[in-house]
Amino acid sequence: QQPALSAIQSPIALPPSMNWQWDGCEERLQIGTRAPRAMVPQEPQRRSAKLRGKTWSRERSCILAAVLVGFMCFTRLEAWCNFAGRGTSSRTSRVTSRGLTLYAKLDDLDGVVLVPMEEDDATIEDMKPPPLPDLKVKEENKETPQYPALDGFTVPKPRIAKTPAGEDLEDGKKSLTGETIATPGLELMAGKSAKPRNKRWLKGRGTAKRRKLEENAKLEKWLADNGVWVSEAADWGRPAASVSMAVETREQTENEVSGRGLVARRDIDNYEDLAQVPYKLLFTKDTSREVFGEECITKDMSEYAAIALQLIHERFVEKENSFWAPYIGVLPSVDEVGASFAWDKEELDTLLAGSPLRNMSYFLQDQVNQEFSDIQEGIMGKFPEKFPADAFTLENYVWAYSVLFSRAVRLDFPDQDDFEDDIVALVPYIDLINHNPNSESRIRGVSEGPNIPGISKPERSVVVRSDRYFNKYEQIYISYGRKSNAQLLMLYGFSMERNTQDFVTFSTGQLLENSPFSEVKKRILDELEVPREGVFPLYRDRFTGEMMMFLRLAVVQPEDIDMDEDADEKEVYKALKQLDIKRATGEVSERRALICLRGVVQDLQDAYPTTLQEDEALIRDRQMFELLPRNQRNALRVRYGEKLIIRASLATIDRVLNNLSRLKQMEVQEEKQRREMENSALGRLSVAFDSPFKARNLEELMKELDI
Repeated sequence: QQPALSAIQSPIALPPSMNWQWDGCEERLQIGTRAPRAMVPQEPQRRSAKLRGKTWSRERSCILAAVLVGFMCFTRLEAWCNFAGRGTSSRTSRVTSRGLTLYAKLDDLDGVVLVPMEEDDATIEDMKPPPLPDLKVKEENKETPQYPALDGFTVPKPRIAKTPAGEDLEDGKKSLTGETIATPGLELMAGKSAKPRNKRWLKGRGTAKRRKLEENAKLEKWLADNGVWVSEAADWGRPAASVSMAVETREQTENEVSGRGLVARRDIDNYEDLAQVPYKLLFTKDTSREVFGEECITKDMSEYAAIALQLIHERFVEKENSFWAPYIGVLPSVDEVGASFAWDKEELDTLLAGSPLRNMSYFLQDQVNQEFSDIQEGIMGKFPEKFPADAFTLENYVWAYSVLFSRAVRLDFPDQDDFEDDIVALVPYIDLINHNPNSESRIRGVSEGPNIPGISKPERSVVVRSDRYFNKYEQIYISYGRKSNAQLLMLYGFSMERNTQDFVTFSTGQLLENSPFSEVKKRILDELEVPREGVFPLYRDRFTGEMMMFLRLAVVQPEDIDMDEDADEKEVYKALKQLDIKRATGEVSERRALICLRGVVQDLQDAYPTTLQEDEALIRDRQMFELLPRNQRNALRVRYGEKLIIRASLATIDRVLNNLSRLKQMEVQEEKQRREMENSALGRLSVAFDSPFKARNLEELMKELDI
């Protein structure tokens, strides 16, 4: 009954007019009426007129006798209640008032106001439970278990410290023992202080951003000192620079970090010049020749190789003394670029299994390695003083090419001679702009000033102009050209989920090599400017005309031109030249070409170790997809896009094959129209035209024109 007593704040005062009754059925005392189940004081019954008139003296003896009898009965009743209260299972509460002890259900106390009595010695403090013993909790110095997946992130256990006497902590939480659980960072008591937490952000992402900001500031100052307008404030007759460098940009569609970029510093109008860089800041073959000399950088050397050697020289030999040091400082590493030609063998075989990009990356990787070996055996061996072995390594050469593939542009200046080719160059500041296939902005070379032989030459510069309106803080984009996801990943280190220019590159050259009259067919393909290697792009919505011309010529058999396989090449050439391979002319030959194409495309689909549905499920699970490494995400986008194109191509081929039987009917209809044209008035004049109307007489023409 201790909890019940704790609920009672003070003793109960019983009114003298309380009517007590006994209910033998429930074996307890009932206070008042049963309906409200509460101690309800009942009004005393009205006295008779005689009592009010002081005429009750004759009944005094009866009243006194009744009081004595009642007192005796009440004493016995109290004893019985004490005995019955110990054995009852109902929830009871002890009530004391003026020496009177009784038991009642707690439910009967609802609605009763508890009034403390002056005669009672009990107080509120007497009703509280006794305090628990003071428990001293010792701090355990056990190490928190580490988990590999959460390396570097530890959560210490809460410290429990005693509250100093006479003090109360506002920020702590008291326990049942009267002690306070310490909050992180709040010292509760003097003693051995905990070790300060290691602020990882000072060494991680925050430091990297500050470092990039410092690099951007150095590059901006270098650009301003060399004639590039990058000022935030307007000048006389010149507005503020329209773009500024961003430390980090992110593509919204792919949710991928795309490194540095240029963003609009203010609202930009259409056809406004975004940036202009002087020619003297560019990396070209001429600047490389100025560094190494003409004996090293010969005319036959590739422009890419010459610029790659200069990049290595400026970064690993000149270092901080280089004129281009601020620009070299912002160039990314090989891993930051992420181009697939620089991946190791394990990544290529695992991530790009079945994709044509795997062989393309291996081919480009071998070309770079072979070129470095040739240079190493050539000019590096002849001029070791100009090419230190510790700087000009294969690893650094691959880095230089990763920068070139992802940033180099081809420029054509107005003052160039007609026989000169485009110039390959690295353009600082402008090469920070990222790619968007829908952008129409282009990087172009301009020449300003008079061209007077022997006196002055035009000043060259590189300009990029906006193709639309840009809002403030919007990222600036240009187009790197019509690039598939495979080309973007191989050269630039990224891929896109919504690449409208995506295609699959595949080869059909084996069909021509195994066909009869292959040499004569190659000669005809050269005349038609169709690649004899048979490498074509496969788009999702169309077949290229060159590919269909190649297939129609490759499947021609000797019986199609009524000749033997050992016939004279001149006769075969004449017969093949008479064939119209630019369009479908025969059902048999067209069906044969489509069947060969379907076999090649089906082989492409069967080469993948995973299905289209499996790749699609992984890409749609965005949480799981974003946990994958960057190279794996890019490779998955490439494979998924290729499989979509292959599936659409197979469906198109099957649909054309099913409707190919109508080709003969179309040929007959075209022949009929040609004869009707010859019999017309214009046909007799040898004038052929396709009528824009389907009507055959004036009445049908009136209906067609709705007249």
